[in-house]
Amino acid sequence: MGRLSGTLALAIDASPRSWSDFASKYPLFMRLAVVLIWPLGLLFAFMSLKAAVMSEALGQDAHAYWLAAQGELVYERAPGQRDAYLYSPAFITVLRPLALLPWQLFLAMWICLEAVVLCWLLKPLKLRWSVPTFMLCLPELVVGNIYILLAAAAVVGMQKPAIWSFPILTKVTAGVGLLWFAARGEWRQLQRGAAGLATIVFISYALDPMGWQAWLQFLLEHRDGTPDSRTSFFLRCLLAVALVVIGARKQWPLLIAPAMVLASPVLVGTIPLTLLAAVPRLTGMALKGAEDSS
Repeated sequence: MGRLSGTLALAIDASPRSWSDFASKYPLFMRLAVVLIWPLGLLFAFMSLKAAVMSEALGQDAHAYWLAAQGELVYERAPGQRDAYLYSPAFITVLRPLALLPWQLFLAMWICLEAVVLCWLLKPLKLRWSVPTFMLCLPELVVGNIYILLAAAAVVGMQKPAIWSFPILTKVTAGVGLLWFAARGEWRQLQRGAAGLATIVFISYALDPMGWQAWLQFLLEHRDGTPDSRTSFFLRCLLAVALVVIGARKQWPLLIAPAMVLASPVLVGTIPLTLLAAVPRLTGMALKGAEDSS
């Protein structure tokens, strides 16, 4: 673990420390990146539109949340199955008022919510970067998962540690970013995060103990995450922890985003990469911290 962390740290030490620094050192690379990201973004936009119109992909994940919030909390559906609900009963409680809406209206509001949050995440970028990056995230908007909201939680969680309860109570291992405070020895912040999580769990369990028992049993039965192998999932989580520790020691919050990608229980396709939308905001935090300390 220590050797892996050291190797990653050496690799990152050799890299520029900001987007502007990177652009000034590698102008040719940046020009090529702009040339490539636009057609790639347009391709993703076309594929997303095609999936939304010609298949049943539109809102396929959000539909599971809507059904569960209406009382159809079924942990018997395995990950990957249609309308399988994978998260804790606490998430259901938050969604229940919104789930009173008809499905079409619920989906419209869900997509609008994620689109607004995504615009906020990408605001630090210039338009020539933010527009194609937005298009790259369209597959997530089509299926209506929670990766954009998790990216926002990573950003807000740097200031309000209790927000890390959201990733932990949904995709569990994606809450690896809470270890940031432990790696930096910020024990008060870590205690706040743990206290917020414990409070939510206590209240939610009191409201729905049977639901919690079913969810914990569900997690045990599907603890391997992505259907590749238990070993690969374990190694991904170790690498995610290493990235968080390096980022905490070097004061580079942007590493939290790729760490969350690696720690995602289900790492299939490109949609989990939407978590990288947190990088522009997290990079801004890193730069601000560097300026404040200088």
